[in-house]
Amino acid sequence: MSGVPIFVLFGGMVALMFLGIPLAFSIFAASAAVLLVYTDLPLWQIMQRFFSGVDSFVLTAIPFFLLAGNLMNSGKITDKLINLSSVMVGHLRGGLAHINVLVSLLFGGISGSAVADTSGIGTILIPAMVKKGYTASFTVAVTATSSVLGQIIPPSLIMIVYASTASVSVQAMFIAGIVPGILLALSMMIVSYIYAVKYDYPREERRTFRDFVRAINDSILILIMPFIIIGGVLTGIFTATESAAIAVLYSLIITLFVDKTLKPKDLVPIFINTAKGTATTLLCIGAATAFGYLLAYFRGAEYVLRLLEAMNLTQSGFIVFLIVLFAIVGMFMDATPAICIFVPIIAPIGMEMGLNGIHLGMIICLLLAFGLVTPPYGLCFLLGCQIGKIAPPAVFRDLGVFLLAVLITVLVVIFAPGLILWLPGIVVPQVVGG
Repeated sequence: MSGVPIFVLFGGMVALMFLGIPLAFSIFAASAAVLLVYTDLPLWQIMQRFFSGVDSFVLTAIPFFLLAGNLMNSGKITDKLINLSSVMVGHLRGGLAHINVLVSLLFGGISGSAVADTSGIGTILIPAMVKKGYTASFTVAVTATSSVLGQIIPPSLIMIVYASTASVSVQAMFIAGIVPGILLALSMMIVSYIYAVKYDYPREERRTFRDFVRAINDSILILIMPFIIIGGVLTGIFTATESAAIAVLYSLIITLFVDKTLKPKDLVPIFINTAKGTATTLLCIGAATAFGYLLAYFRGAEYVLRLLEAMNLTQSGFIVFLIVLFAIVGMFMDATPAICIFVPIIAPIGMEMGLNGIHLGMIICLLLAFGLVTPPYGLCFLLGCQIGKIAPPAVFRDLGVFLLAVLITVLVVIFAPGLILWLPGIVVPQVVGG
């Protein structure tokens, strides 16, 4: 069969996106047009495939994790994490930049959302850093790139979507994100330190051991939360979805009854925002599933396979192909629909070439996560610019430096699969294959 329908699918989607139509509706419109023009299938197939895409028990974890993150964010939990980070790394040169990275690492273990990280931490630290003499461009660059740690450190929403799409273990994906997340945070702190030395950025006051103990004591209930989420999943006490529901219950207890930073009346707007975020995510997943169905109908996987065979790629060459593909896709598309559209085609080919499904998933998730800071899509980047009141082009240079350090770290992780697989291989060897 001719590849024209596939070209129309992608071309129509991209054209509609550039016209300013929201991504989910662009995918829907392109899919419906191709189905009507190039097939004899009834139009209701689009909706059937939409609902089959969101009809997944694993995906019900998404609204719960979003709600838990929103509760913690609205409940001023970020303040305690910032204080703890300040005690730990604030005394280093460029202290606020290091605090920015570390608190993103900690907050990522609670929210699983990069956007929540940018809005929650950025609104506090961006003005504070600018006031202390850090340039607005550097401040926005470090805030935007470090916020992506929320998509890599477990629990990660895009890892849940990948696990559901590729039929791999959510447990293993969560555990696989720990080492890359820590390495990426270290690379960002190294860049921040170099900037601090070059531009003489200040360090914060060195805190005492008593301050450290007090900060740990204030934050202990928050720091326990990721261990409850991950520990419960790993021990088999509950599933990822059940752990997300427990995270919500735990967040409600902390914010309503322990810290008392939220009142019952505050919950209504939080629930509404969570519903909006969930609807947006699931709409993209459903639309991308219908899009992926049409790709399968027109044998899109065969075209990709022929392309790869013509390129005569080795396993390393295939990984380079993935890096280029998903780096470009991430610049124009959110991670969730990108996974739903491309993973059903790419994952079987990658596994056939000998790649482990968890390793493959981490490659894809790492690359798509940083699509949140690469223009023109770059949602976290644009949000950071809005908070910092600076035009995006003015941040490109500093952002490029951070992204270069991130890219080097990501390449090391990708081409050394042991860094990704050794921890899951110890904790959940039965699903990793070793």
